[in-house]
Amino acid sequence: MKNKKLLLANSLLLLALILFVLIPSVVNMLFSLGGSLGGDVSLLLSGGTTVITFGGITLLYCRITKRGFNEVMVIKKIPLKQLITIIFVAFGTYIFALGVNSISMKLFPVAIEDGMEISNLLSNSSTLVGLIVVVLIPAFFEEVYFRGVLLDAYEGLNRKMKYFILTSIFATFHGNIMQIVYVMFLGFILLKVREYTGSLIGSMTLHAANNGVSFVLSKVAMIISATGIKDGVIDQAQVAATNEAMNASYTVVILRALIFFLIGGAILFINLRKLKEYKDSKNRVELEEDYTKTYDEHRDKKVYVPLIVYFVSITILVISRYYKI
Repeated sequence: MKNKKLLLANSLLLLALILFVLIPSVVNMLFSLGGSLGGDVSLLLSGGTTVITFGGITLLYCRITKRGFNEVMVIKKIPLKQLITIIFVAFGTYIFALGVNSISMKLFPVAIEDGMEISNLLSNSSTLVGLIVVVLIPAFFEEVYFRGVLLDAYEGLNRKMKYFILTSIFATFHGNIMQIVYVMFLGFILLKVREYTGSLIGSMTLHAANNGVSFVLSKVAMIISATGIKDGVIDQAQVAATNEAMNASYTVVILRALIFFLIGGAILFINLRKLKEYKDSKNRVELEEDYTKTYDEHRDKKVYVPLIVYFVSITILVISRYYKI
């Protein structure tokens, strides 16, 4: 049964990748959108693709495995104290990620272009659409897929290997250098929160809070920058910021990153430990122990073939994006 679930999940991962590539193209063709899409339209297209792909595949997985949605997802209430702790984890994650991104932009200049592209998209979109597509949709649909379906399918695999595979899938699915580096770290924290809370509500809360903090701060920065200036000045400011990031010495970048790592890491360590202590104190032995247990069951290597195909495909797609193949 576990081999069948794993083969199914890995095969559906390939389907998810295909849908993410095809849906925007089909919509563009059907509605003759063409050219450069506006901020709201682009975000709505992205959000719709996420809902259709992850929502549809999640329901398909439940249907094929003949289990209820909640049985696969493990969605149950968690105490208010844990929810508050998770909010602090989100702040720690965001601060730590600033250090990750600063190093990423120095090592991979294309990451700066990714950051500017995301920033421009958000600046040209409405706050309501941004909150729905950037905060709410990923918090639910990405979690039910990445920490729901995939976590269920990989149950019993060696924990370190499971964490590595699931965070790698989550990171690469975002499809650009800047997000791959950062999301790898975020995916690990989301898995830990899912484990410590024993509920998908935990990782959903963290995902929403993390994206919410990033979105709100980005919007505030844009509003401050745009106050009293004409169109075009923001672009010049972005160019200046880009040049500064590229010209900063490695010493400056590393020192700046270390500050973020120390502050964010301290917040993360303290609050993740609180979540773990709460779990241990409550002696939750059912779902949590099943989640962390490693089974010795032999796994047919063929179940990983779709996973290998996925990683090869996503690598080609990412490379072709930057080198215009």
